[in-house]
Amino acid sequence: NHDNSAMDGYGVRLADLSPTDETTLTVVADLPAGNRLNRPLASGEAVRIMTGAPIPGGCDCVVMQEETRREA
Repeated sequence: NHDNSAMDGYGVRLADLSPTDETTLTVVADLPAGNRLNRPLASGEAVRIMTGAPIPGGCDCVVMQEETRREA
């Protein structure tokens, strides 16, 4: 049993986010609907997640893509 993302965005660990400053995380996978991360999300990591994709273990927050900035 798993939860699925209700939006396109980035799956993260809430503990990694700063309430006052920008946070830089390493994107370790892109998860379209139907794909899953085969390990728990670690501290300092994020996954690009699409609507309908299973939320990985360790991930307790999905940040809407409009609220983020991805750098190369």
